[in-house]
Amino acid sequence: MTTEKLSILIIEDNQDLDNLLEETLTPKYDVHYEKDGASGVSALKSQSPDLIILDLMLPTLSGESVLSLIRQTSQIPVIILTAVQQKSKVVELLQKGADDYLTKPFDLDELMARIEVQLRKFHSDTNSQHDQPNSNIINFKDVNLNNQTFTVTRGNTNVNLSRKEFEILELLLQHPYQVFSKANLYESVWNEPFFGDENTITVHLSNLRHKLNLPNTKPYIETVWGIGVRFTKKESDE
Repeated sequence: MTTEKLSILIIEDNQDLDNLLEETLTPKYDVHYEKDGASGVSALKSQSPDLIILDLMLPTLSGESVLSLIRQTSQIPVIILTAVQQKSKVVELLQKGADDYLTKPFDLDELMARIEVQLRKFHSDTNSQHDQPNSNIINFKDVNLNNQTFTVTRGNTNVNLSRKEFEILELLLQHPYQVFSKANLYESVWNEPFFGDENTITVHLSNLRHKLNLPNTKPYIETVWGIGVRFTKKESDE
């Protein structure tokens, strides 16, 4: 019995790179290419791929705009390909919902490994939700998280989160009294070893705090100095 291949949509306008990626990925995945941002968005709607590899410098619609449009309707894993080296740009991409990135030129074996990690994590989360239909809603304080619809509310207000922000919040809500180090959070959410670079997890935590917190109120996520972070306890528990 044959197993259907997972599908990857590559949105990239460099023909030489497209040919190289096709040679590398096709034996394992069903690969489809689009040469510009607008056609890439259309292909996402018609094909429902399992993962997207997205270049930033695209005709008709930039990679950043494509990423923004993807995140309006889908939590599909997105790996960014970029020639940009600045940390600030990488931070911005992660804030906008990218799951991972590689700077050009990159190692093809590393790309394959990152694809496998993202696909494994995404499908593991999806299967877990299907296996546990009655445990998809988490409530703590006035925060409500639904991991089937990927929605979060604070009181009566919708909170729009990126996929990684959502996963961090879900982990904190599942264990509201547990203190997580940044290494714990990274290895639990990214599902890969932590090598000491705190920048990625710091950015996501900062962004999550900003989206959750209300002016002049106790923050939802608190720092336990020298240890890590946790979801702030209910007043009745203090």
